[in-house]
Amino acid sequence: MIRHSITIALIAVFACLTAYAKNKDYPRAEIKVGYTYHETFVRGSEGIVKRDISFVLLANKEHAKFYNAKTEFKDSLESTPQGRAISKQLLNDAIKRYRETKDESAMNAVVYQTFLYIFRSMSDNQMTVYDKAGSLEYGVYTEPLGEIQWEISDSTKTVLGYDCVMATANYHGRDWTAWFAPDIPLQEGPWKLTGLPGLILEASESTGQHSFEATGLEASDKPMFPIYPYQQYDKMSRIEMLRQLRNYRDHGRAIDAAATGINLGTDHIRTGEEVTIDFLETDYHE
Repeated sequence: MIRHSITIALIAVFACLTAYAKNKDYPRAEIKVGYTYHETFVRGSEGIVKRDISFVLLANKEHAKFYNAKTEFKDSLESTPQGRAISKQLLNDAIKRYRETKDESAMNAVVYQTFLYIFRSMSDNQMTVYDKAGSLEYGVYTEPLGEIQWEISDSTKTVLGYDCVMATANYHGRDWTAWFAPDIPLQEGPWKLTGLPGLILEASESTGQHSFEATGLEASDKPMFPIYPYQQYDKMSRIEMLRQLRNYRDHGRAIDAAATGINLGTDHIRTGEEVTIDFLETDYHE
């Protein structure tokens, strides 16, 4: 049943993409790179949790898009009445399967793991970031490119068959080590990590809570579609957005209870090592 629903959903997404692209001249990629984002976070009473999230980077010399394919798939469904009906059916099927088998992969296939999209435009010297900012709030902000001041070292290693060079930088509160491939002359990489004379294939920050690893790359002329505008994105600053999200992560049940009038229980209070677990950017505390 789930497979049948997904097939229908894919047909709907293809139709939506076709309509979305009609009479539009979106930038086309020259390369497609798959990345795995290794994340450590605190999930309520479960405590410290580690998970992997797949991302895609589409890039050429002027534009780039960093996103999660499942998120775009779900957003495309939610953008039309037909798609929303399919999305609801997929969720119901997944809940039924989980109740019968306790197979968490059924739920993972239909729920959001991330809401992040990043678009870059070299000609505008600008990066635009879309992400979740609370319970039902979503934010968007822009930043100039070239903020990261990298120090390139003499260390080298091989990643995906490419000779890579090490570079380090402090960026928005974290110390990063990146490995870039000079043979791939795009100043691109995962998340916001860009600006080196070659594609970044690996990157990790010093606490070990966050890292990115390229899993494959190929030539591509895939269009870089904008996000599906099915929901409202509020313009806000990066710091404001991070502070708002932190407040929701720490006090979400109380916030939702105040909004709905339903007692959802008490919020988990982070203690011990949990207190040290934080977002990709930590300078919002300053």
